[in-house]
Amino acid sequence: MRYELFDRTFFERAPDVVAHDLIGSLMVIDTGNHVLHARIAETEAYGGLDDPASHAFRGPTPRSAVMFGPAGFLYVYRIYGIHWCMNVVTQGAGTASAVLLRAAEVYVDTQDGPAPDPPSVFLRGPGNLTRGLGITGADNGKDCCQETGPRIKFQGPSDNKGSTRVGRSRRIGISRGQERLSRYFLEGHPAVSRDPSPTR
Repeated sequence: MRYELFDRTFFERAPDVVAHDLIGSLMVIDTGNHVLHARIAETEAYGGLDDPASHAFRGPTPRSAVMFGPAGFLYVYRIYGIHWCMNVVTQGAGTASAVLLRAAEVYVDTQDGPAPDPPSVFLRGPGNLTRGLGITGADNGKDCCQETGPRIKFQGPSDNKGSTRVGRSRRIGISRGQERLSRYFLEGHPAVSRDPSPTR
């Protein structure tokens, strides 16, 4: 299967649309020694001033400022003083929103994407995902759409993605905005977090 790089227009859309369309796509990370290909299995969409669960709900702060910038940039922050969480900014500059990457499956290296039936590693949960991919606060604010080979970029299959079955449910581990069906996941994938009340 051939994969094509997502340009900035892919991310310049509503966070729920981007969160849905990232399911089944690839995140490509250049570690300096080798390249990792991770198939995205679970995401969550977060808005801005209209979303009480978002870091941007009360306006820009030194931590959340990147969410108010252009789409296609990474927003990486630490939770509980331990785990890094990785988001990609969506919509346009001045309209805060982002997509949290919650789970992925890491494949062996190839030039054109994952090899057929490769051995893989499941990264379940945003902290495990960043740890497994080597994502840290140093990646915060990095542009995933720059022309000169970004360290982290996103790719999707060049053919139709209609065969990908994407589930939808409420977001996990939040105390506000729980009613929003803004969590998306690859149905039946072992990397996906368990949720007691999934909704299509």
